[in-house]
Amino acid sequence: MSNKPNQSNQANPADTLFTCHPQDMQWLPWAMPGAHFKLLHANATTGHFTLLIRFEAGAVAPIHRHVGAVEGYMIEGGFYYHDEPERPFNAGCYLWENEGAIHQPVSPNGGVMFAVFHGPVEGLDADGNVIGRINWKWHVEKWNAAGNNYQPSV
Repeated sequence: MSNKPNQSNQANPADTLFTCHPQDMQWLPWAMPGAHFKLLHANATTGHFTLLIRFEAGAVAPIHRHVGAVEGYMIEGGFYYHDEPERPFNAGCYLWENEGAIHQPVSPNGGVMFAVFHGPVEGLDADGNVIGRINWKWHVEKWNAAGNNYQPSV
């Protein structure tokens, strides 16, 4: 019996691996005023999408709800939630926002965050009514409208 793997059962790396070079990608205006994004990945089946997000100094997000959880890692700068200014998320901080979280991030000095969204984000008005929604498809459409040709995984 041979210990050599069966070549016919191995996946082609091109079918199982995706890479990109964010340093060569353009920043596009995001749904949050004073913020831009780079689309790193989107999955049409799961609804997950991965972004780099850059906040300008003084950026304040609209109040919003996460339909799916979000994971973030602050690369530089930072932010805090409007109702918790004493709890900043600065460079080097990892955060997990549960599904259903409602908040309003504020970034006094700007920052850059790597973020994995496990579902859509809904913008809310002062009464808690949904006034907008962004998801993987919104990001892919905006990205491709800027001259890119991104095809989401399925």
